[in-house]
Amino acid sequence: MVESVPERLHGPLDGVARLAPLIREHAERSERESQLATEVVEAFHEAGLFRVLLPLEMKGSGLTIPETLRVYEAVARIDGSCGWNLAICADGPVFGHFLPHATYDEIFGDPRALIGGSLNPMSTRAVRCDGGWRFSGKATFVSGSAQLTWVMSSGIVFRDGAPEMGSNGIPVMRSGVLPKRVCTVLDTWSVSGMRGTGSNDCAFEDVFVPDAFTFDWPDPRSSWQRGAFAAVPLVTQLGGGLASVALGIAQHAIDALVELATTKVPAATRATLCERPLAQIQVAQAEGLLQAGRAYLWSANEEAWRRGEAGAPFGAPERAAARLASVTAAKLAAQAVDLVYDAAGATSIQKSSPIERCWRDVHAVTQHVILSTGRFEIVGRVLFGLDPGAPII
Repeated sequence: MVESVPERLHGPLDGVARLAPLIREHAERSERESQLATEVVEAFHEAGLFRVLLPLEMKGSGLTIPETLRVYEAVARIDGSCGWNLAICADGPVFGHFLPHATYDEIFGDPRALIGGSLNPMSTRAVRCDGGWRFSGKATFVSGSAQLTWVMSSGIVFRDGAPEMGSNGIPVMRSGVLPKRVCTVLDTWSVSGMRGTGSNDCAFEDVFVPDAFTFDWPDPRSSWQRGAFAAVPLVTQLGGGLASVALGIAQHAIDALVELATTKVPAATRATLCERPLAQIQVAQAEGLLQAGRAYLWSANEEAWRRGEAGAPFGAPERAAARLASVTAAKLAAQAVDLVYDAAGATSIQKSSPIERCWRDVHAVTQHVILSTGRFEIVGRVLFGLDPGAPII
């Protein structure tokens, strides 16, 4: 059975296919320089891939969140860092929906506008002032820091020098969208995996951010957007795209193993790798894990989207269901790559092998806070009928 692809997905997916050689050509340089190659960034702008979530009238592709998962996975199948940067930067309009409509139009009226940032409030403080807020601190792990035009940062609200506490005992938080030009990009991205994402910290001090460029966090509400973009919780909208990158990396690893297995003759054997029973078992297991993770992720995101379109509420159980799918898909992808890594033998430790990079990249993805093992605990609490024990599920 061949699965049909929605018509509006043809353009973005065709664009990815056309850019595949360019992405491959610059993958090593992006990794070496710890940021996405300028040529790739420019090509993404030209192909409109950064605008897949914007409406047609704003020269976007008008995709839904579930539809973007295919685009992000397709790019990550070529290069994980590239897929991650696309998922982060193309998801910028999701934050924009929680700003006033006029602000959204002002930002994305610029055809090169890119928003990225950090939802971690612990390193930023926001202080109320006339007409807005003063933001000081830094946004951490800001993927795509080199090409962004706007930096989004969540912070803890301070009043009279101390954190303002909400009725639930949790500090009050506020998110702001700051022009990149007022931020200092710090050279902090020295990591083993996903090196090409350029996820540096961005520092700022006493920057005035007008009210119209801020929103409540962690549970913002849109004053103008309707349908699923307004109803589905912000963090729920973001999780699937990041998990889809892990799936793309796993597919890349499997592709590389299949290619390698037809020519490699393992040491102390006479048969090619593809003729070894263990390799056959491992590639089949890896493929099964990948397919299971993909099916689960797509199904859960489509269900969340349908619920949002219907205007149904998102309580803890619904949020937990979406989060469990994202975390599980990422974990299954990592397990699939582990099987490939083992099956390929000593080839897997060579820097010249794509499997080596896939292994590093996929394990870096699973350390992201909303895809990490700790999310299972929060989901488990919800399944037991307990309080989630965290403001973000």
